[in-house]
Amino acid sequence: MKSLIPALGLLSLLAFAGASACDSASSKPPTIEVTTEQLKPGGVFIAHVVGCEKGCDQLQRGDLLLELDGQPVTSSKDFRVSRIATGNPVKLKVHKKSGQVIDLEIVAKPNDTLPPIKEAPPFWTVGAADLDKAPQWARRSLFGHASPMTMLVSAEGGTTDGRQFLGKKRLILFWDYATREEQAQAANMMQVLQLAQGDLTAAGVDIMFTQIRFPGNDNGDGTPRQAPMNDTALRSYQTNYGVKGKPQLPMYRFPNATEYNAARELGLEGATTYIQYLRASPAIILLDEGGIVRWHSEAIQPAPAGDATFAGKDDQYTIVQAIEFAKTNL
Repeated sequence: MKSLIPALGLLSLLAFAGASACDSASSKPPTIEVTTEQLKPGGVFIAHVVGCEKGCDQLQRGDLLLELDGQPVTSSKDFRVSRIATGNPVKLKVHKKSGQVIDLEIVAKPNDTLPPIKEAPPFWTVGAADLDKAPQWARRSLFGHASPMTMLVSAEGGTTDGRQFLGKKRLILFWDYATREEQAQAANMMQVLQLAQGDLTAAGVDIMFTQIRFPGNDNGDGTPRQAPMNDTALRSYQTNYGVKGKPQLPMYRFPNATEYNAARELGLEGATTYIQYLRASPAIILLDEGGIVRWHSEAIQPAPAGDATFAGKDDQYTIVQAIEFAKTNL
């Protein structure tokens, strides 16, 4: 994809803003959640251990599974439930996160403790080579994890959660509009996604354009500078700032106080919700069909120096890189 649209001027959004644009992301260096060095031994990366009858207590996130019953493995398909959750002993060769290589025997059966998922595997995995395709700037805190806990509401009605993400490739753009800069970025990225929606659909990737209030969106006293949008405001936002004549994106938001149900805030792992890991808007998450986060970027990535296509359009550069990755690498 080349230059898709001219960058929107911030002045066109000032009336919509009503907030200061002086904010900045945390000065802490960004987290590289999984490095190329960690993945170098190859095999299959363990994103999360669900559990099994025997042996799973010796596995942990970050271990690399090298062999299954003496045969080399390279992708999550090599560890489908029918091969490892038979109730019979299965032998694994494992490159531990510590660097030690061990032989291990596990006994597992299909796991039904994650409703509505039926027959979950004893651990969620992704091929090390596949995971290593993401650029360094797209390896933030959720990268290489299984689908995180969440509960989101569609602007067209209905709710979804992190477990329901399983089985479908997804591009999720979490955005906020606390500052004028964030508002302009969200509008630009929305337009790029509208233009790319047909290509992503053809590649089997669903878009979730998701507006939330990021933790940093407050006046210092806990009150938001910009309150989250409701369904009507979300639809109006696309009508006003979207590409005319193009289908609107599927839009989601965080549930309000009446809608929120902690029992519906589900994921494939852990007890921490995704929102605790989203520090700088916009945040982009790409999920593969196996529910693994293959891309997690935060804020805007500067285009390479000398790139004439995206000069002055860093927001477009950021979303285009995620789109191209979703089309070719998920």
